[in-house]
Amino acid sequence: MAATLEELKANIEAAIVPEYRARLLARGQARAMIWRDGTLPQDAPNFGAELSDDLLAYGYSLLQHGLRYIDMGGDAETARKAFEVAAEALEAVVARGTPSVERDFHRLVAAAAYHLGRFSARAYSLLYKGLAEANLSAMEKGLAKLMLRDLDGLAGDVGAWFVSGQGSEGAVVAALGRPDTLGDGDDTDGAGSPDGRIGAVLVALEDNFMAALAVAMLALERGDEALLPVARERLQRGLEVAGELELVPAWWCHRLAIHLLGGLWETSFHKVLPLSGPPGAEVGDWARLRKLFIASLYRRSKSEVELWPSQLQAARRVLDAETNLVLSLPTSAGKTRIAELCILACLARGKRIVFVTPLRALSAQTEVGLRRTFSPLGKSVSSLYGSIGASGADVDALRSTDIVVATPEKLDFALRSDPTLLDDVGLVVLDEGHMIGLGEREVRYEAQIQRLMRRSDAAARRIVCLSAILPDGHQLEDFAAWLTRDQPDGLIKDDWRPTRLRFGEVEWKGQHAQLSVSVGDEKPFIPKFVVAKKPTRGLARKLFPSDQGELCIATAWRLVEEGQTVLVFCPMRRSVLPLAASIIEMHKRGHIDSVLAHPVSALATALAVGAEWFGSDHAILACLKLGVAVHHGALPTPYRKEVERLLREGVLRVTVSSPTLAQGLNLAATSLVFRGVRRGRDLLDTSDFRNVVGRAGRAYIDVEGLVLYPMFDNFRQRRTDWQELVSNQSGREMESGLLRLVAALLSRMIKKLGSRNAGQLIEYVAGQAAWEFPVLASEADEESDDARQRWDQHLASLDTAIFSLLGETFVLDAEVEAKLDEILVASLYQRRLARYNEDVRKKLQAGLHARAKYIWRNSTPTQRLGYFLAGVGLSAGKALDERAPELERLLLVANVNIGAGDQEEAVAAITAFAEIAFGISPFRPERLIDGWKALLRRWLLGEPVSEASSGDNDASVQFIEQAFVYNLPWAMEAVRVRAEAHEDLFSDEVKLSDYPRAHAVAALETGTLVVAAAVLIQAGFGSRLGAIQAVTSTGANFDSMRGLMAWLASDEIQALSAAPTWPTPESHALWLDFHGPGGAQAVQAWAATEYTSPIAWQGVPMPPGTPLRLGGGPGKERTVFTADFREVGALSWTPSSKGLIVANSTNDLGKFSLEYLGPGHVDSGSAHRP
Repeated sequence: MAATLEELKANIEAAIVPEYRARLLARGQARAMIWRDGTLPQDAPNFGAELSDDLLAYGYSLLQHGLRYIDMGGDAETARKAFEVAAEALEAVVARGTPSVERDFHRLVAAAAYHLGRFSARAYSLLYKGLAEANLSAMEKGLAKLMLRDLDGLAGDVGAWFVSGQGSEGAVVAALGRPDTLGDGDDTDGAGSPDGRIGAVLVALEDNFMAALAVAMLALERGDEALLPVARERLQRGLEVAGELELVPAWWCHRLAIHLLGGLWETSFHKVLPLSGPPGAEVGDWARLRKLFIASLYRRSKSEVELWPSQLQAARRVLDAETNLVLSLPTSAGKTRIAELCILACLARGKRIVFVTPLRALSAQTEVGLRRTFSPLGKSVSSLYGSIGASGADVDALRSTDIVVATPEKLDFALRSDPTLLDDVGLVVLDEGHMIGLGEREVRYEAQIQRLMRRSDAAARRIVCLSAILPDGHQLEDFAAWLTRDQPDGLIKDDWRPTRLRFGEVEWKGQHAQLSVSVGDEKPFIPKFVVAKKPTRGLARKLFPSDQGELCIATAWRLVEEGQTVLVFCPMRRSVLPLAASIIEMHKRGHIDSVLAHPVSALATALAVGAEWFGSDHAILACLKLGVAVHHGALPTPYRKEVERLLREGVLRVTVSSPTLAQGLNLAATSLVFRGVRRGRDLLDTSDFRNVVGRAGRAYIDVEGLVLYPMFDNFRQRRTDWQELVSNQSGREMESGLLRLVAALLSRMIKKLGSRNAGQLIEYVAGQAAWEFPVLASEADEESDDARQRWDQHLASLDTAIFSLLGETFVLDAEVEAKLDEILVASLYQRRLARYNEDVRKKLQAGLHARAKYIWRNSTPTQRLGYFLAGVGLSAGKALDERAPELERLLLVANVNIGAGDQEEAVAAITAFAEIAFGISPFRPERLIDGWKALLRRWLLGEPVSEASSGDNDASVQFIEQAFVYNLPWAMEAVRVRAEAHEDLFSDEVKLSDYPRAHAVAALETGTLVVAAAVLIQAGFGSRLGAIQAVTSTGANFDSMRGLMAWLASDEIQALSAAPTWPTPESHALWLDFHGPGGAQAVQAWAATEYTSPIAWQGVPMPPGTPLRLGGGPGKERTVFTADFREVGALSWTPSSKGLIVANSTNDLGKFSLEYLGPGHVDSGSAHRP
């Protein structure tokens, strides 16, 4: 056995390499992937009879080495690697192994090893199933519940232990009178004794262990580090006794608990989150909010007490308010928690926060998560409704809400009109902040950030960027330097993730499909993972599966049979609904069963909202009834929210998702099945692939995620594609989109010129004709048409970016180049430009300058301001100018008539407006569907969407989402802000600026001309029909969030809310979610309140400052205990169980002090505030 630190380290390093003992670990993990309850499938590889014994010996030896290494002062990183590998070895035996008496104990040790390796989520995942039935002692269950963060359950067990007297002196004496039943009966040498001495010692050890856990829990509750040595000292004494008597399970429990508690404290919020900021930094109300934040997370059903390794470095810097951060962590590695901590620090300084997400779907998810965290702290959270523009409700939210969640377009539009909306915002979080590229959205985003960085108050505002797919190298360096203003430590990059990933293929072989999984160099397989089936119902005779889609379905259902949740990823949105239809058809034929394990009533609200949009017999709802979520970014927001709620609650086992998943949407499952890996002819982008596969393996549920690609045909191409994606670890392309735009345009000009000479090109771009589409004689017509379309798109994006950078300031024609260069100082564009040679730099700069000068020559200052406010390029701006009088009149008529309640006139005006706007790029829909005017009318009049379409309802819903909810509001807002730029301030005529609440925009976004109903929907009520009924039946006429709150608080609404059919039978459950006692509006804020209370001491009063515990097990709710559960006093009142109570003895012998952290107040007639 190794005797020195160096020997221990050498042994550990030798044992953790993959090749150790002929790849012992890989062989064990390979077997674990395919065996079930210790049985391998037929025709599976032979792994040898001794593998389990070898893995157990290896795992325990490595774990012991790691513990000894830490005890002797070894470095933590080496020890953690030993713990991780030891855990994997033990897990490979127990996770799906042969049931045995020792299996539960080995599982416990494996979980503890993971925990010591700082994989607490994996530890949880190993333990959370079947704990109640596990063959574990009281000590072992206590250790398990600590790792499961079931601290309420653990507190109950500890309290019940001491109340029952199981470890009292009397119990020890009684144990002495009973013969031990340990060992083989006659064995009295350490394993047992005829007079019960070992049994008595075990009782005493358990009592001591429970007392140590009680002290440790109180330390975690209070954040009292001084209690930890007390707990560890008790455990150390127990460890010595267990070692002397060779009580192996008890020895392991004590040994592991000592290290586990130490590691848990070192990564706890109490230890990691700073108490004060850097010298001179303003931290405001940080101490109070920090305390409440930690307490509220502790009191969750699964207590959250610590940070992951990926979060530690950033968490220690949350109070560095002047330091911007770029956080690059894998998907599901905890980026949002760091954002929450930065938000907490910002709130403490009395500032507000804007959280920017790339998708409306992600905004809705983010709002739910942030509300859960910050509503208990009394902070408001709201996401801006709709996609673009700024309705009255949006402006209200931007001015007053503590935390605003918005898409880049929504925020950009609002700030163009009123930059002061950001004045008291102290933090901007850029979620999925890698959205840099050549597309219009990406270029707008880059310009928006640069404008944000150039604000005069930029130094007072922190930026935190979150991403899972940033690249390495110069692109990352430049991106991070840009956002952090060249701070040397602004980038935090970590590859740690809470679960591990496995990749595999499911290959069809004619009558069955073989599953193969890669585990290091091992390739375990299940030959008949999927077997062909004949239909059992209906007239069809085709075998299942019979194509790629059906093999994906069969794979998903096979995984569900094994207890997994499955996410089926479709790389193209257009394949989502056909796959859903196939699922329904396969169910009709009897090939697959429903995977809904909950009563259909659990789906009631989602089905009600879905019926409003799709009709009750739609494939999406038919899938939902089978337990399958169909999810894509074009789903109506109210329905999408309900589906995501069902997924969070674990009601749905299978999800069919679209490319939205690649953009950061937070859906996760045990296994991920790829429907395909190409979008049309193109292989998936590597960064998108990485973002998607990160959704496999749910923290605190799964130890590992499985990523599979079924292959029904075309095997060679599919396997080549798959191997390329799996092996490619590169990040997202992060070249400046502005630079790429200019380069793309110049590249076309160079082809036209037939020369790369810089002088010729610079002379050419300076001419007026340079910006006409360069026609190439060698190009075919179709190729030329595609190139022309790209040219127009690139020009529009470039113009929009130039307006975004320069448009809000008055710039003379002669100064445009210099001003543009000034604004782009330290920009991503300038940083990336500097990486190129001088010849390329000259060309790119000349192109950018020439386009800016062209714009200035062909527009007036007023026009440029209007284009800037509208967020359009030169061509679209000119088109708006041409139709502006008519568009302004129609928009004014619409707003006036909506306010006056004349719906017919409002509909006519909006329809006429749409006819014009749809003819102007970029407001033109991708495709104008037949009957769109009738659909618009029914949408505005609040009629069910499912009845608004006589044909393809899916096309109608998508058209509403794209054309009515996005394009038309953008067009209206563009017309409105352009009108303000051209407005005659001395005119007495009614103007658009007289209607700042933008009723027409809200009507289009929500689908109702009833202003109060629109406000109610924008506030989060999920039923459009229910909202209309609620306000019309009560005669409500509010038009702001303040008016809505007053209406909700009225006696009439309180009374109506109790009726099960109000506002409608279908929407009542949604109403209760929105406004009921447990709804989003009903969260009671926590507070930190100090009290003093009388106490009746039992015997000598505790010394001043002694930590006290209030309440114990059944019948002891009013008893006062010491930290280790020794009874010392009694109360005349019952403590609240909702929050946390931090109690201490005082100099006043008849009283003690306490601080209550929680909602409401201490339920006491005797405790008083000091």
